[in-house]
Amino acid sequence: MRRLIATLAGTALLATAAAAKMVEVTVEGMLLDPTTGSPVVRLVEKPATGSRELPMKRELPIWIGPFEAQAIALELQGVPPPRPLTHDLMKQIVERLGGKLERVEITDLRDGTYFATVLLHGPGGKGLHVDSRPSDAIALALRLRGPIFVEEEVFAKSAVSRATPASAHLWGLTVQDLTPEIASFFATPDAHGVLVADVEAKAAAAELVRGDVIVGLDDEPVQSVEQLTSRAGQRAADDPVRLDVRRGGRALRVRFRVE
Repeated sequence: MRRLIATLAGTALLATAAAAKMVEVTVEGMLLDPTTGSPVVRLVEKPATGSRELPMKRELPIWIGPFEAQAIALELQGVPPPRPLTHDLMKQIVERLGGKLERVEITDLRDGTYFATVLLHGPGGKGLHVDSRPSDAIALALRLRGPIFVEEEVFAKSAVSRATPASAHLWGLTVQDLTPEIASFFATPDAHGVLVADVEAKAAAAELVRGDVIVGLDDEPVQSVEQLTSRAGQRAADDPVRLDVRRGGRALRVRFRVE
């Protein structure tokens, strides 16, 4: 019996310690990565209860997709969209089913990908844990006025592994390496290829659009910005450029000449 009590007490202590590792943060706006032009959401540590200021507030920047960035920015600015966005729909579903958002937790960083959990209470009070991308979880938390927490170790992991995806400008395109998080957002089968982050108005490759993924150049596969720029620099200038592109679930072939 004593052993059982000791075990239960130890379990309670471990649970308390685990809970103490969660740090509440606020969304302090967004910025653009100067290297890639990718949106970055800034999560900043809140002062502890009873304390007005922290000696040094830790910050967790998370690179996100352009559409999630728009959803977060609109809510931060208090600008209602003309029609409900995906996260507005999620909010309405939670509320109309009688649910309540308890909190959002960003729990891990593995191989450059952040992981989050949305904690909900169902209409009967039953707790629900829903796996989520941090960008979606943050957009929902802002709409439902729920708190956001970050696992203590995630701050340390981010500081060690923080790096921006490689980027370049080619044929009027801004391209960047396709990270696992961005690949998940664009529903690509894997994280191989080069993301089109922006297209200039008079780009030679004007047929492409933001969100396209370049997977081949001149019938050769492409898996990174470095590989794409290297092969582009070796090709004959007067030959038409042939790009293999994924757009959503479709495969496209785009041809154009560079003047």
